[in-house]
Amino acid sequence: MMAIDSRTNTPGMEPTPVAAAGIPTASGKCGVSFTLRGYRQFVSWNLAVVAAGGDGASTVTEILTSTPQLPDWATYAAVAFGGLSGAAFAARRGFDAIGVLGLAVAQGMGGLLLASILMATGTPEVLTDGRYLVLVTIAGCLGFFFAGLIARAVQSAILLDALSLGLLCAVGTNTAYRSGLDPIPVIFIGVMTAVGGLILRDILAGRAPEVLRPGIFIAFAALIGAILFVVLVTYFDATRAFAQMATLIVVGSIRFLSVQFHWVTHEATDFSDRVWGRWPRRTKSESEPDSNRSDRVDVT
Repeated sequence: MMAIDSRTNTPGMEPTPVAAAGIPTASGKCGVSFTLRGYRQFVSWNLAVVAAGGDGASTVTEILTSTPQLPDWATYAAVAFGGLSGAAFAARRGFDAIGVLGLAVAQGMGGLLLASILMATGTPEVLTDGRYLVLVTIAGCLGFFFAGLIARAVQSAILLDALSLGLLCAVGTNTAYRSGLDPIPVIFIGVMTAVGGLILRDILAGRAPEVLRPGIFIAFAALIGAILFVVLVTYFDATRAFAQMATLIVVGSIRFLSVQFHWVTHEATDFSDRVWGRWPRRTKSESEPDSNRSDRVDVT
């Protein structure tokens, strides 16, 4: 007879790494904190269960209801990176110290500020927590004196830029969903949190926002991530923590791959000429009988 593991009730299988991955089990208990290695082990175990004829649906449910948490410092890192990008952008275009600091604040904190204003949640967290302002101030000072070095570093840190965009989208979408908004406003808030800093930076710099012009995927990547969050939470009963992690990965991947493979959006295409191309000829053919008729009347 096949041995039955008392911890998993699975015949002939090794103990599940659910506890190692930090994923809640049916008993409600949880092991150590979430790790990527443990999560891969959990997925591999789940595939083995399906291959052996077990119930894979329940394990998929456990994945969706797991709680892999984003690090507490992740939002600070995203704000700091945005501040560095904004400061370098301003310094290389001849802004003075106040201008460099202003664009650092705009790009680093603009998305989170805009989301708080749109949801009317009171004083934004980026203003109640002084560490955000300290980070963007340091970023502004570095950008003022080392603009060229920072610009090259930012351009080379494509992966960090992608993760920053994905993180802001995940945080904004989760905050909007937690406040009880409907799915469409949740998606809108998520996108605006991700790209709001870039929009404010470009407006203050006196140019058309980059995210509204043809180019590498920015707003489009955030839109896909926000939709994914809503779909996972609404239709698959996934936890918000799991949906946040999935949003971060998807948005970051789309942004990174669009830079690597030059995926770009295109300007609007006007189909008016194709749709109405035959209109002048049709109008002329319809008017010819009338002119002939008038000619006959005159002759008579």
